[in-house]
Amino acid sequence: MSDTPAADAAEEFTEELEADIWVDEPAGPSLITKMLAEVAGTFILVLLGVGTALSLGFVSSGTLVIQGQNAGSVMGSPTFVVGFAFAISVVIAAFAFGGVSGAHLNPGVTVGAWIAGRFPGRDVVPYILAQVIGGLFAGLLMWFILDSHPAIDDARNYFSTASIGYGDHSPAGFGLGAALGVEAVLTGLLVLVVLASTSPKAPAGVAPFAIGFALAALVILAIPFTNAGLNPARATASAVFSESWALSQLWVFWVAPILGAAIVGLLYRAFAPADEIEIVETLEVIEG
Repeated sequence: MSDTPAADAAEEFTEELEADIWVDEPAGPSLITKMLAEVAGTFILVLLGVGTALSLGFVSSGTLVIQGQNAGSVMGSPTFVVGFAFAISVVIAAFAFGGVSGAHLNPGVTVGAWIAGRFPGRDVVPYILAQVIGGLFAGLLMWFILDSHPAIDDARNYFSTASIGYGDHSPAGFGLGAALGVEAVLTGLLVLVVLASTSPKAPAGVAPFAIGFALAALVILAIPFTNAGLNPARATASAVFSESWALSQLWVFWVAPILGAAIVGLLYRAFAPADEIEIVETLEVIEG
């Protein structure tokens, strides 16, 4: 027996650690539950965001006729409609799944949060896998819906209108350099908003709306350059079901967003309050 109460407490704490007491006291949702939440959240993001872009293309192509109305007056400005569709999808997913997985919905956000010290590194790959799967499920659903229409010979042609590209496949003809720069910078800005609005010091409940409106503005800005990727899972979801050019250019829309997110994550880690990093590192030690 130790001679002091402090020594006794230290010895008792050591014995609890050796007995794996932490394993019997779950601290929150399991990794599988979090992955399922990311699958569902990214499904919503891609279904609403890319689905809106596809529906606008469907109307503007003349395949869908709206009786007695001009398609443009019904749909409004396509760029703004798509931007706000992505914003609404983020708000929905954040409220539905934010308390489970954090509702990253984007490999860039996951990487940025990890590098910023706000997310455990061991969960990065599972989260990214879940996000890609969720996006592909949404893409597959939209492909089946489009392919079922009797006037559509090849659904890949419609997916190409919503896919991310540069050069001849940029809406305004911008090249590779512009695509890399725009996707990196704008994804970095998105990650900055995510990190700032989810900080312990941020006002409660502001994050879904701050992130959603930021994404809307960034998507609207990026559409003329690349058709607005800013999310490798979203880019993959449309590229897989598009014409072959989309897959051949897909690497750009993984490299640029991840790079931009990583740079912002490093800067945030360097300048953010230390307690935001220490909380995550402490949890990793306890849960490990």
